[in-house]
Amino acid sequence: MSSDIVQHRLPLNPECSPVKQKLRRMKLETSLKIKEEVKKQFDAGFLAIVRYPEWVANIVPVPKKDGKVRMCVDYRDLSLRVDFGPMG
Repeated sequence: MSSDIVQHRLPLNPECSPVKQKLRRMKLETSLKIKEEVKKQFDAGFLAIVRYPEWVANIVPVPKKDGKVRMCVDYRDLSLRVDFGPMG
């Protein structure tokens, strides 16, 4: 989708500094499942490569009943630094 149509921005609190989460180590089999899922989503055009070296959040693998892995992102540090105002 073109950024002319829609663009997402987070209202970051300017007083907070960016956070790079410490890398979480995972078992080899889990890492391979994550790599497979990332490739699938990238090939489908759902993911894109971007460079935000000041903000890094870990992928949290959540096992599904069928043996696949659901990829979630640990946004806890980011959530603490977003100013949603009176509605948040």
